[in-house]
Formats: sequence, C-alpha cells, structure tokens
Amino acid sequence: MKVVDQYLLQCKNNYFNGITPSNDEQYSLPDYKALIEVGKKCIREIGILEFSYFFQEGQYLIELWTAHIIIEYGNTDLKEQCVKIIKKYSNGILDIKVANEEKAWIDRFYSHS
Repeated sequence: MKVVDQYLLQCKNNYFNGITPSNDEQYSLPDYKALIEVGKKCIREIGILEFSYFFQEGQYLIELWTAHIIIEYGNTDLKEQCVKIIKKYSNGILDIKVANEEKAWIDRFYSHS
C-alpha cells in the first residue's frame, strides 16, 4: 500500500475512533502515534509540498491532521497556512469537541499568530 493511502486510511481510522490531533490525552495511543509516523513518512517520501495537498481534503480531519504534522515535523514556510487551518477548525460549529481542542492548542502554542 502506498504511503499516501496509509495516511488517508489512518486518518479515517482515527476519525472513527474519536482520536483528534490536539487531544493531549490521546498522544500516547497507538493509533495516534501511527498517524504521526505515517505522516512523517509521507513528508520524507513525497515531499512537503505534495503532502500539503492534503489541505484540500475535508473528510476525516485530514486537513487538520496535515496542518499539525507539518507544523510539528515539516516546513516552517507553511506555518501560516497551517495555523490558518487550525484556527478555522477552532471556530467550527459542527464538532464542538474538536473546536475546543484546537482553541486550547492555539492558546498553548500559537496565540501570538
């Protein structure tokens, strides 16, 4: 299976298991760690620019996961775009849990952005 397919599948699995990018209580879960590792592998294998194309994918929090992985493990040239995506989710009304987690993440790490 291609690394991009692994990434999409792991995002989908995490979504249905309620695992979200900014819930620090989930950072040690195997599926959380698996997604981070496959995201880093994507960056290495396809490059940061092609990985950032996942910003166009709205399902299964793929866009949000991608923004977090790029901020943490990728290119700082994309930081502004990543923070913009995270802020969009922090203002979301469809999933209040995710919105609150993203607001807390912004307050902890990027309130100055």
